Amino acid sequence: MTMDTTFRYRTLFSSIWIWAILAVAASLMAIAANRLDRLSYANYIQKVREATFFELLEVRESFESLVHSQSLVLRELATFISENPDMTQEEFSRRVQSIRGTDVSTVSMAAAPNLVITLIHPVEGNEGALGLDYRTNAEQFPVVQELLKNGGEMVTGPVNLAQGGLGLILRAPVYVATPETPAVGDGIDGGAWGIVSLVLDYEQFLGKAGILAASDDYDLLIEVVSHSADTEGAFFYGDMALKDRDPVTLNFDFEFEDWKLHAVTKGGWPQTSPNQWQERLFMALVALALLLLLIYIIWLADSRKRAEVLLVNGIEALADGFVMFDADDRLIVNNTKYKDIYGFPKEALRHGTPFQDYVHTGALGSDFFLKPEDRKSWLEIRRQSRLDGKSLDHEQHLADGRVIRVSDRRMRDGSYVGLRVDITELSNAKAAAEAASKAKTDFMGVLSHELRTPLTVILGVARLTNNARLLGTSKAVLNAVERDDISPEETKALLDGMFDQLSGMMDRLIHSGDHLLHLINEMLDVAKIEAGSLTVDRAICDIDDIVTPVTQQLMTLSRDKGLDLVVSQKQGAVWADVVRARQILMNLLGNAIKFTEQGQVRLSVQVKEDTVLFEVKDTGPGIAEAELESIFEVFYQVDSTETRRAGGTGMGLAISRDLAKLQGGSLTVTSKLGEGSCFVLTLPSASACSDLKSDAEVRD
Repeated sequence: MTMDTTFRYRTLFSSIWIWAILAVAASLMAIAANRLDRLSYANYIQKVREATFFELLEVRESFESLVHSQSLVLRELATFISENPDMTQEEFSRRVQSIRGTDVSTVSMAAAPNLVITLIHPVEGNEGALGLDYRTNAEQFPVVQELLKNGGEMVTGPVNLAQGGLGLILRAPVYVATPETPAVGDGIDGGAWGIVSLVLDYEQFLGKAGILAASDDYDLLIEVVSHSADTEGAFFYGDMALKDRDPVTLNFDFEFEDWKLHAVTKGGWPQTSPNQWQERLFMALVALALLLLLIYIIWLADSRKRAEVLLVNGIEALADGFVMFDADDRLIVNNTKYKDIYGFPKEALRHGTPFQDYVHTGALGSDFFLKPEDRKSWLEIRRQSRLDGKSLDHEQHLADGRVIRVSDRRMRDGSYVGLRVDITELSNAKAAAEAASKAKTDFMGVLSHELRTPLTVILGVARLTNNARLLGTSKAVLNAVERDDISPEETKALLDGMFDQLSGMMDRLIHSGDHLLHLINEMLDVAKIEAGSLTVDRAICDIDDIVTPVTQQLMTLSRDKGLDLVVSQKQGAVWADVVRARQILMNLLGNAIKFTEQGQVRLSVQVKEDTVLFEVKDTGPGIAEAELESIFEVFYQVDSTETRRAGGTGMGLAISRDLAKLQGGSLTVTSKLGEGSCFVLTLPSASACSDLKSDAEVRD
């Protein structure tokens, strides 16, 4: 170390203001570190709460699903009893056994006319509940009273069952409308026939709902807001004290009561973050590093030349283009990235080059700098911004397809600093996002139309059926009955005509319902595909089991359009999911028939080594080459009058390609405008499955 350097060090660090700056900096860093420490802990707790919230969403959904499904079972039983109030035990048991939705957690289903349980299923094991008079049951009668008063459903539990054990009970009132009593009233005297109840095993229900599993990691409270913890007979799970521990709260979606699920991590929220001390050590190291950096900067201030070198190096290290001009519009400095962006020759960027010279060289001398039609306007924009002394933000579209973001800022001394950022990917992504948004908007328009069409038919037929007396055939039958001079043969003919009309209306209703179900199934398949939850069940099956049902179903459609549906099929076996393979083939053949106005649709099936090829050719309008891959996107439809006229949502091909991939196959397309299209579905043959099994046996 030279004497001059030693003197500079002593002069630099012997000044009082330097130590003052370091002390202030250290104090500010300590305050910032303390604040960051608290923010880090708060952020950790927030993440824990978010994780708790999302994990309990599944528990809530499972809980709601179980309650809703059992509520539907209860409503179905109540509706049946209201229509058959005098049923016997045998009829009751038979009806209960036919109801869908019950499961192994169901203990019993019972009916209590006049609040006395006289019907129950199964009888065996539940004899203790027969004859139970709710009026004399101090534990359950208040709930029954509230149920009859409100006229809705209620859930109670845990309840000590008359037949033994703990249960969760869903109850609903039953009303029987008569001339003397209205359909709905307040209590038994107000028109209620009685109540029906569905008893679930309490522990099994909590297990299926995921409550027991979740309680291993969380302290839980399920609260019915309209009840307190000591309300007799009301449903309750957990400890009310949990509400004072700032829990995560989720609301249940129940119509009959306001339920909430509260949860905290087991034993309460963590008091510290797991990496708190490591973070504090890291902040201390960062603070020390910042102090050292501050000292280093102060030392660098002693040398302007070193600062200039560091500045140049920093500019050169930028990932974007950088340029600076002085107040006289002469080039001061630029980095290599700036030169590379525009392809300037090295001699054009010498220090002191006038701005106009470099602009002229760049705009007119480079083949890929700007498109010819954009050069004049770009030069004018640049010239005017310099004359006005304003900052400039502008996008340059280069001839080679790149997009450059130009940002020029005027500094106080009149000089300019500019940044050139290559935003080609961002621009392309924006265009793609806008295209995707438009595709989704178009898709929603098509989907809403597709959904409204069958719904309109269904509602129209339902309204006509609701006013069946106004139908022409119905009026004819009524007029004939009023005349009382019609023969049995004429009566039968009139009734046949009325029944034929009603049958035709029902056929339209069923067809529209099937169409609506198909649309919903397509949407569900897309949702499963995007969630990664769609699965296939592959097995060895005959090719004919896939082809024949599809072609038989579509033969009528092709015949109605005057098209020839030609099937050329080789015998063999395929390793696939039969249902999903038929779905793919149905989509391909259905599309071919829809879009082909004349000529033929041909299905050719060939077996080649380990692959089975299903080739669907048509003589339709064809697809433009630029759109051949886009048609397999979920929300994409070829935007043509023919496509709109034929209908459809545009989801079928996307689903079909994914289903093919899931089965180890592929779906490809070739097409020529005006000549037709050819879709090729490949699936593994039965021999491919055998080869895989043989390989597995050899490895074993």
